[in-house]
Amino acid sequence: MMTFCRFFTVTSVILSCIWVVSIGIHHVDADGPLLDDKSKYMSEVQEWRRSNEEKLSAPFGWLALTGHYWLENGANSLGTTNECSIQLPTDLDSKAIGDVTVDGDQIILTSEESSGILVNGKWASACRLNIKPKKEEADSIDSITIGERLRLQLVRRTGRLAIRVRDQESPYRKNFDGNRWYGVQPTFCVEATFKPYEPEKSIRIINIKGDSVEAMLAGTLSFQLNEREFTLDAISEDSESLFIVFKDLTSGKTTYGPGRFLTLKAPVDGQVTIDFNKAYNPPCAFSPHTLCPLPPRQNHLDVEINAGELKVGN
Repeated sequence: MMTFCRFFTVTSVILSCIWVVSIGIHHVDADGPLLDDKSKYMSEVQEWRRSNEEKLSAPFGWLALTGHYWLENGANSLGTTNECSIQLPTDLDSKAIGDVTVDGDQIILTSEESSGILVNGKWASACRLNIKPKKEEADSIDSITIGERLRLQLVRRTGRLAIRVRDQESPYRKNFDGNRWYGVQPTFCVEATFKPYEPEKSIRIINIKGDSVEAMLAGTLSFQLNEREFTLDAISEDSESLFIVFKDLTSGKTTYGPGRFLTLKAPVDGQVTIDFNKAYNPPCAFSPHTLCPLPPRQNHLDVEINAGELKVGN
């Protein structure tokens, strides 16, 4: 990818562009890519933002999440009444009932055929749900559906099993009116030097509910911003990407208080592009049923990152 973070001096022409952000903050970019490159870069960022919003508001995206129910050993009832351990929307057919029974590593979903509960597209009176054992964080690949409207998933978070309920008719999804962003500012796209931890470093990270979970740090990213040096710890995402959770001096003011996320491409020859114009809010900014990680102390930046996603409206 051609980087638009390497600013250069144009000796024959001085280009000065003022970027006006949506909340009235102005930033002057005296040095930057040529006008054509800026236009392409801005279009690319806007397209990324559109894609991010589509994923968030997808039929079973984060805005569809209406419940996260911890499972206890033994039978956990599933249905539309308040007495059920796993609560479905009250306007759903009352026949949609069943049980999720936990017995050690065995998790069994039982239901009547009239319930409309399918696992991987099929009904069975008793169906074993699969999830990787002995992992603090894991998602079952089994798809549990109730009609076209609901999708349930077995997950493990902070070492505990839970059922997540996603509803296409979620009020979060139905009332969503789009994300809010700072204007695109090329000066907040920077090149960073990646220094891997060898081996990867294990740390404990606190989530939004106060629970502790293990995370594997791939390495540190060192970069310059406003002629100052900064570093961020990056979490191992997969072989093709890194993941960052960070805070800055805008957090709780113009941006989401607990912090924001960044997903980066894997290093190439020890270099990584950090584009804060693509800093986005975690799912917990939109739904109370998520368990987002909070930024570790070393990822609290003593600078205003006036770029990326703004606070959620309400």
